Amino acid sequence: MRISRLATAATAAVMTAGGLVLAGSLSASADTVDTPPRVIGGDRAKVGGAEAVAIGPDGTSYVMKTTPPSVRVFAPGARGNARPLLVRKLPEARSEGVTRLGTDAVGRVYVVASNDDYTEIKVYAPRFAKRAPLRRLIVDDVGGSMAVSPTGEVAILKWDGDAIEVYGRNARGRATPIRVIKGPATGLVGPEQGHQLAVGPDGRVWASKISSSALVAFAPGARGNVAPAVRIDGPRTGLSPRGALPRVDAAGRVYALQQGRVSVFAPSANGDVAPLKVLNVPLPRTRRPGLSVGARGDMVTSIGKRSIGVWRTLFPTRPSKVRAVRVTGKGAAAKRTVRWKKPSYDGGRAVQKYRVVIRKGSKVLRAKSLKPGRRSYTVKRSALRRGKLTVTVRAKTSNGWSPKVVKRFRVR
Repeated sequence: MRISRLATAATAAVMTAGGLVLAGSLSASADTVDTPPRVIGGDRAKVGGAEAVAIGPDGTSYVMKTTPPSVRVFAPGARGNARPLLVRKLPEARSEGVTRLGTDAVGRVYVVASNDDYTEIKVYAPRFAKRAPLRRLIVDDVGGSMAVSPTGEVAILKWDGDAIEVYGRNARGRATPIRVIKGPATGLVGPEQGHQLAVGPDGRVWASKISSSALVAFAPGARGNVAPAVRIDGPRTGLSPRGALPRVDAAGRVYALQQGRVSVFAPSANGDVAPLKVLNVPLPRTRRPGLSVGARGDMVTSIGKRSIGVWRTLFPTRPSKVRAVRVTGKGAAAKRTVRWKKPSYDGGRAVQKYRVVIRKGSKVLRAKSLKPGRRSYTVKRSALRRGKLTVTVRAKTSNGWSPKVVKRFRVR
């Protein structure tokens, strides 16, 4: 039993002496961006020879290596020659060993170990917070692709390449799939076709193959001998006949990695449609571990023999509220200090500043903008007024302000 390396062929770039040649032409309506990644690599990071990569919903990056079997975990924002937060050693496996990695929208980590008899999918707590896996799923005859949905469903391609099995979000042991997609109407034919899978938050199963430019999806709940409900294909898509590696985020956007770029399609995309955005990716010429897309659209892939690249989402939102706002100091104290914690999610862009406003009724007593590294603001009692006051704290990124957090306090 083995898991093939079909993603390599599906995402291979055509190189010439003049550089990268893209087989597909991009639609003029596509928004092409050249955002540089945050790069992790060096003798402390030790990410060279990565077999698989994954990224969690909080931006934690995971890099799998098979000699020896291990996963290196990097903090959100890690860059350069950073040391991993931890290195989780994995048990040795027969045959090709540990070969796949994935995450869901909660941050759980899915590790796939293949051996001669079966494939075991181990599910761990986010960042491997617990040494033992939360559960194990055992599957026979796995082919060249495994995908985890944001909700935790697992889809696997059978070794014969003509069937997709989907397992429930809590499946464990030798579980029965909740549905099987198989039959001539599906268009799934043989392992030589190099099918690659992705599963969306609505349960749609996406598939591609290296001999076709099309991305197809089976309807939520589809089972048996059914034709795909969605087919993205045609000159406007910019997809090449060499195939693409599909991925899906928690919003249902579809990402296709191929030919040195990532094309992102709307959740409703169908037919000959242009992508929403196209990201140029500096892929290496050598074998690489493909692409991982987090629930919020953050991306990670190998960009060389010894480094990985991490991109923030191409679809930023406003940051979430700042957390744990409190005012310290007794009512008659000479000073009062406002403290807070950064937002749990910055919306995909770094916090630029915080804004603190203290009021009595509608009267503004103090308004201060603070650098993004600040988490407190101290004001003298003489600058305040007696009675009931409020303080409002917000965070700002390039995409806008977070919702207001208001805390009441009293000055005596």
